[in-house]
Parts: sequence; structure tokens; C-alpha cells
Amino acid sequence: MFKYIKTFFTALNANAHPGDVAHGVAIGLLLALVPKGNLLWFFLFFLCLFIRINKGAFFLSLILLAFVVPLADGPVESLGYAVLSFKPLEPAFGLLYDTPFVGLTRFNNTMVMGSLVAGLALYVPAYLASRAFVGFYRKRLQPRIVNSKVYRVFLSLPLIKQIANAAPIGGDR
Repeated sequence: MFKYIKTFFTALNANAHPGDVAHGVAIGLLLALVPKGNLLWFFLFFLCLFIRINKGAFFLSLILLAFVVPLADGPVESLGYAVLSFKPLEPAFGLLYDTPFVGLTRFNNTMVMGSLVAGLALYVPAYLASRAFVGFYRKRLQPRIVNSKVYRVFLSLPLIKQIANAAPIGGDR
């Protein structure tokens, strides 16, 4: 866990492309919304491991947003019901359900479908907001934080030293 926190803050403070960090946050939001324990979640999760995103931002946003997402269960389920009961799409959903292994994604569950649609709809706004925040942070906040006394005290905390000394992901030093 400390490795991912370190890679997130390293990317946030370094010359890492802001788009990689923003994609990591947006995909983390998408996966935080989708209920775990179905083939769709595992497919999306493993797909994310092979694309170029900031893995620290991805895992950190996935973990942190998983605590907030249950607050959206009501609207997400209503959205899923609306999508699944949309008459023009019913033949397509029937065909998908009859396709081998697609039923294991549980797309026909109102929570799964609603969270997938909500996650896809929120992807672009989350990406744009995250990218704007990275630019704002690097330009305005980072110089102020680095020069503050609170930051120097924060760096001297034992837990922060442990995070700073964590080995990079993959075992490289």
C-alpha cells in the first residue's frame, strides 16, 4: 500500500504526464462504482493493469472512493433499472445473456448496470477534474507546501519516512 501512495505522490510532484494520473483516478472511480465479485469487475481490473496509467493514483482512488460509493447506491440502482428496462435495448440484453460467459458479468443486475453506466458517464468529468487538479497542484500548491514548516515536520514523522523509503513497485530500488 505504501508503494502505491509513494508512486502517486512521486507522479504528482514529478514530471509524470498529468493525463496518466488523471486516467488512474478516473478508472479508479469507475471500478469503485462497479460492485466487486463479478466477471465484469475482474475483467476491468485486469485490463487496467495492462494500460498506461499511474497505478498509484489508480489504486489510491479505488480504495478511497470505495468508501464513498455506497452513498450513491440508490441513484445508481435506479439508473440501472432504467437502462435494463429500456425497451429498444431488451433484445440486445437477451442476446448478451445467452452468450456464454457474458452472463457471469452480471450485467443484468440493476446495481452492476447502473454503476457501469454511471462510471462511464463520470469518467470524462473525473478525468478533466483530476487533470486540472494536477496542473493546479504543480503550479500553485506544491511550492507553498514544500516551503512550509508544517511540511518539514510532516516529513519527519516515522510513518512518512517508511513510505518515503518504500521500495518502488516491481522490487526495483
